[in-house]
Amino acid sequence: MKVDYGNSPECLNDLSAEQQADLIGWIRDVLIPARRVYSPNSYIMKHDFEREPKGFYVTNGMFKGAMLAAGFPPVNPREVNWRFRVEPSWELNAWEKRGLGTYTRGRLMRNRWRERGYVVAMRNQWRRITEYDTACQREGRMKLLVLRGARLAEIILDTYPAGFRLTDAAVLDMAALFDKLSPSGRNWSITNNCLAVIRRVPAWRIEEVAAALVKIAQGCLVGAAGDSGASMKPT
Repeated sequence: MKVDYGNSPECLNDLSAEQQADLIGWIRDVLIPARRVYSPNSYIMKHDFEREPKGFYVTNGMFKGAMLAAGFPPVNPREVNWRFRVEPSWELNAWEKRGLGTYTRGRLMRNRWRERGYVVAMRNQWRRITEYDTACQREGRMKLLVLRGARLAEIILDTYPAGFRLTDAAVLDMAALFDKLSPSGRNWSITNNCLAVIRRVPAWRIEEVAAALVKIAQGCLVGAAGDSGASMKPT
């Protein structure tokens, strides 16, 4: 079957080198290999890329060419709209879909939490939790995990993967923040200037609290003479 140029993977070359890199990078971020054939085809998936904050219009052919460049061959190259043996690397949960105004399965998007310095997951999202923990250990990043429920959440901060401890000043700042949320002190703890945990955080405040913790912890990377905040890596 003859395919028009707009559906040909060769038209990927009509994009600039920067645009090609953005599109291919997005594909590698949102998809991973799988045994089963993914239901959404190339034409459907291209719209998910276009919806991204930094997305732009691409033809079906451009997307097909980018999938090849990203290392994902089609199940049947004779089809106009290619299908692939892939699956989303980042499954959206119900409340994330509500926020995006989408209720269909398979919506592709980048992990929007990573650039904020923390990850939000439901307690039953073992894959998301495990992958985040592994990534923090591998990349030497601070771990800040928000375990969200319907109304309340638990927030866990661990600086150990990043190899530093919280300064005494940072501990005081976190304690003041936690005390506002739980004045009794029963729902929070800070251990060894390294591990901070607060429970029963209202769901509507999790992003505010997580962002405040990121800011406090990042301030420790500058360091302060005479403070207990220090590197835990061997010298």
